[in-house]
Amino acid sequence: MERWLAAAGRAARLVSSRPALWLSGALAWVATVGWISMVAGVAQLPNEGELTVFGAGFYTSGAWPWNAVAVGAAAMGALMLAFGLAAIGESALLAAVRDDGRTRPTAIDVLAVSVVTAGPAMFAVLASVAAASIVAPGEFTAPETGAGPVLRILARLAPFLIATAALASFGAAVHAAAVRLVGPAGREPLAALRDAPRALGASGAPATWHLAAQLAVRIVYLAVASVLVRVLWAPIGVRLGGGGFDVATGLLLVGFVAIWLVIVLGGGALHAWGTATWSGVLDARATNGRPGRHMETPIGR
Repeated sequence: MERWLAAAGRAARLVSSRPALWLSGALAWVATVGWISMVAGVAQLPNEGELTVFGAGFYTSGAWPWNAVAVGAAAMGALMLAFGLAAIGESALLAAVRDDGRTRPTAIDVLAVSVVTAGPAMFAVLASVAAASIVAPGEFTAPETGAGPVLRILARLAPFLIATAALASFGAAVHAAAVRLVGPAGREPLAALRDAPRALGASGAPATWHLAAQLAVRIVYLAVASVLVRVLWAPIGVRLGGGGFDVATGLLLVGFVAIWLVIVLGGGALHAWGTATWSGVLDARATNGRPGRHMETPIGR
């Protein structure tokens, strides 16, 4: 754990001294998980009755299954846009947190690695959606047994959701190793993906510690940000719901946007810290093609 603490401390000092890293990190943060806090804070979630009506209407519509295909196509387009933006932000971070003269992975390289490493998790998500489309109609029309239909659906989908979380975590670790093998060692993305598990193994326990720590910190920050956004949006939503827009509402909106930008920059700093720490814990000789010892090249200038 000492190696991870040392790398995390160096990364924290680097990120705190270079606010420019927050901007690249913010782009990657918003494109990956940062948008969740805005949706969770602003969107009005439907209740079970509304979900039942919507689900029944969606399934019994004459457009079925083409309405589901259209929704899936729109989701795929948004997903690819998010992958592209995250790749741009991540490639900029990788170029900024290392200054050892070695070749950096381009955004195209990062995008290729991201698509492959996210593939298993995306497959698990699609399997979850397919399973939900099978079990949801029956649960929404089944007699009430105490638990609502949403909870019953989630319970039946629990194995799919657990598998998705596990595959996403593993993919994130492989992604971190692979993108560092593409540039410094001059490998192609597929070769870097092939060698990434060996690089993770060479790094030892610090990689596991960082994967767990980064996941925990992200969840906590995302939860706090979602609650803060919801609290700040509540009076604005009431005013807009009343049909009026006055100077006070405009000022509230300006303040809301300003605080949201601060939240995004905070998420960007957190993402930059995670990227810099990965560079500190991954094995140096795995990234330059010689398996063995821990990275000795200092992070940053």
